[in-house]
Amino acid sequence: MDELMNHIANLLGAVALIFWGTYMVKSGMLRTFGMSLRTALSHGLDNRFKGFAAGFCLSSLLQSSTAATLLVAGLQSEGLVNTLIAISCIFGAELGSAFVATVLSLNLAVIAPILILIGVVMFFHYTPSKRQGQFGRIVMGLAFIMVAINQIVVSTEPLRSSADLAPFFLLLHDYLILSFIAGMLLAIGCVSSLAAVIVSSSLYAAQVLDYETAIWMVLGANAGSTVLALSTTMFASSVGRRGPYATSFFRALIIALALFVLSVGLPNSIKLPDNVVLFHLSFNALVGLLGLLFIKPLSALIEHCLPNIQTDPTIYSDNKKLFVQENFLSVGISLSVAKKNLIKEIEGIRLLWGDVDTLLRLNPNPGDVMLMRNKAAELVRLNRSLSLFLNRAVTPSLSSYEAIQWQNMKSVNGSLKSAVNLIDHTIEVINEGKCLKHLDFSPEGLRELRESHQIVLSSIETLHAYLSSTDAKEKKELTEKLLAHQKRLLTAAREQTHLHLLRIANDDVNAIETDALHLEIQSLFNRVAGLICASVNLELERV
Repeated sequence: MDELMNHIANLLGAVALIFWGTYMVKSGMLRTFGMSLRTALSHGLDNRFKGFAAGFCLSSLLQSSTAATLLVAGLQSEGLVNTLIAISCIFGAELGSAFVATVLSLNLAVIAPILILIGVVMFFHYTPSKRQGQFGRIVMGLAFIMVAINQIVVSTEPLRSSADLAPFFLLLHDYLILSFIAGMLLAIGCVSSLAAVIVSSSLYAAQVLDYETAIWMVLGANAGSTVLALSTTMFASSVGRRGPYATSFFRALIIALALFVLSVGLPNSIKLPDNVVLFHLSFNALVGLLGLLFIKPLSALIEHCLPNIQTDPTIYSDNKKLFVQENFLSVGISLSVAKKNLIKEIEGIRLLWGDVDTLLRLNPNPGDVMLMRNKAAELVRLNRSLSLFLNRAVTPSLSSYEAIQWQNMKSVNGSLKSAVNLIDHTIEVINEGKCLKHLDFSPEGLRELRESHQIVLSSIETLHAYLSSTDAKEKKELTEKLLAHQKRLLTAAREQTHLHLLRIANDDVNAIETDALHLEIQSLFNRVAGLICASVNLELERV
């Protein structure tokens, strides 16, 4: 009994080592090449076959169809790939995962010690924050997988003669659905179908399971992979879920059809690969081929079921989607998502600043003012969510360049928070000092305030262009432009204050009624412009 428990412990330990090895390869690849893979996927994929090939290569590199699916879902959420390309990529990813399982099932344990030695030297010599260090992590992960697979083969051989486990394996043989469930649970537990396929293959090779029971277990592993695709993308946007949901629906149909074929005994008249791992590869190749044939009606169906719901660009309440799993696949991807949301926040500030002009010109009813202030509250929520997102994106493996990027965005986001609060205060001041009292600025005073307002608006638009730009020369020009806006505003403020005081001296009724308010608004405008300019200065200090 003790010997049996020892073999089972070795088997479970080997399964855990496969999980750890695949995680090391996946995380190492994403940290090293995450943004490069993302960029490559979002360009040049103009037909289903290129998408399929890209998904195959991506999954082969990441050792995980689940990670590949998350990456594709993120691209589709951002509109960088269409539904047809996303579906073809995920079909290719599933075949790529099966191909990797086939390659790793070969007896490669003999080279594992050499790979571990190379990986350890690279990891500690170059440090994990550098690309070479992460590549060492990838090499070690591959070696661990090879060692684990060899350990599974060794550990399953003694199970054949175990009288204690015989009833359990007999149960799997008599009730094939239990074998299917076991394969599915193992794939879900390891977040990969690789371990379940290798275990079922080893049990068949050791004659613990017969061929039919083993392939039911493999089909369960494929079902587990399908469940993972659904569960890991369930919180993505409706567009981002299209690819994973369409492929999962199609794969579920094919798996159900395969189970029916096995149940009625048709395999006796069909030539199937005698190797369980080859069956896994052949099954995924068949699913991919059929998927490509039916991809157009499948795309149309899923687009009908998951329509793209257009939302008001000024509404930011659905910030939970910021924290979906595909946004944390690598630090580079997280920073890219954070920057896009930072630009989205600035666009919201621009729209909110447009409301200030409405208050200067008109005296809207309290309900309209309340909606304006609600926009400010939504922007504050987005700002807070982005701050939490950036905190979560930090990992110990942050490179020096990524650390600078992170600090830049964190600082800019903090400056924008102060700007939003100040604009909200400006709306409150104008509403209480003018709108609720049904007062109006003098024509000259209104023209001057709107001129200052336009300068601040130009500053916000320049900041938007600055953060959207990737060209160093253009960013330098935009920085100079932003500083020029601030100087222009200060000069205009001095001139306008002088003119305003002259109007008061000439007993201009409107100017007298809004005397203190006019000067306070001018001061608030200057402070908002200062915060907008500070956003760029904070970034430049750390470049």
